[in-house]
Amino acid sequence: MSEKVKIKRSRLVKLLFVLAVAAFLAPVSGTKAVEASDQPFYKNAMVNTYVYNGNGKRTKDKKIIAGQAVPCYDMLNYVNDKVYIMVGSNKYVAYMNVVGLECKLKHNSYIYSSKGRRRANTGTLLKNGSVTIYGGKKTINGSKYWAIGVGLYVKASNLDIPKTEVTPDPATQNQTADSQTT
Repeated sequence: MSEKVKIKRSRLVKLLFVLAVAAFLAPVSGTKAVEASDQPFYKNAMVNTYVYNGNGKRTKDKKIIAGQAVPCYDMLNYVNDKVYIMVGSNKYVAYMNVVGLECKLKHNSYIYSSKGRRRANTGTLLKNGSVTIYGGKKTINGSKYWAIGVGLYVKASNLDIPKTEVTPDPATQNQTADSQTT
């Protein structure tokens, strides 16, 4: 028996977008690819991010949209004290946009939307708990916020941000099991 499979248009568009980005990030024939022995771990970009070359210059590649799976390699690139993580052959994204940084909460905190409104039914993040922040500070309605997920923000004044060295850690919470592009 053959059954018809119904796919919502929005899911189909997302799938096509992920496949297009995977094809875009795949190395072009004739260029040096990332070594076959280097297996990437996949992370979701938590904020929109641009693709950079090894010198920290933005490439003409399309930006990676928040929520999209990105193949990450353990190769880090430091340019002017900014850390980038390798996503392809001579292609890098900002480390904070994909991997993030774990911080401790100084106060009980609410979760806010990208418009600066408190999100309903999300509860409260408790003091001394930890949360992973992404990207950079964003000003919304005159207040500073850090992204903690796709479209989720916490007030910057509620966070204790550590001064630590960044290292590629495939065991972080934002990692996905596979590429999500199949």
